[in-house]
Amino acid sequence: MNQEPRTSQPSAPINAPKLKIQDVITLTARLAQLLAEEVDLLGDMKVHQIEALQQEKLFLVSALEAQRKLVDKNPYLIESIPSQDKKDLEEVVEVFNNILEENHRKLLMAKEVNHKIVEAITAVVKENTQTRAYGSKGVTNKIPYETLSVTLNKTI
Repeated sequence: MNQEPRTSQPSAPINAPKLKIQDVITLTARLAQLLAEEVDLLGDMKVHQIEALQQEKLFLVSALEAQRKLVDKNPYLIESIPSQDKKDLEEVVEVFNNILEENHRKLLMAKEVNHKIVEAITAVVKENTQTRAYGSKGVTNKIPYETLSVTLNKTI
């Protein structure tokens, strides 16, 4: 009896790593929460408070990156995700992407505001940093210095 070989999807090797999709969903949701907090802080121009969120953000990004690498090395893991979990993940990722866009927009706005503040400070310093030029009759005019150096201790 001659049977044709079965064509099936590749199965997971014995002792293969398992993708904990609920962990991925939870990590992604928490990262979205942190980005939303960051958006609020940027909106309120409380940039100095954002630093407190960075450690947890880095941890979450590293954990999600580890899961991505696991899937890259073991693509069959995607097929093992139940359909409801896939739907949940898609919803969380959509929310995350929306918050990420808002975060990016607020960061650009904060950067622009910071740039305008630096320009205003520079203009005031230039205006008040002038030398007097002496002519034959005494002080004639103020002339600005050729160069100006301004340093701020925070940047965005």
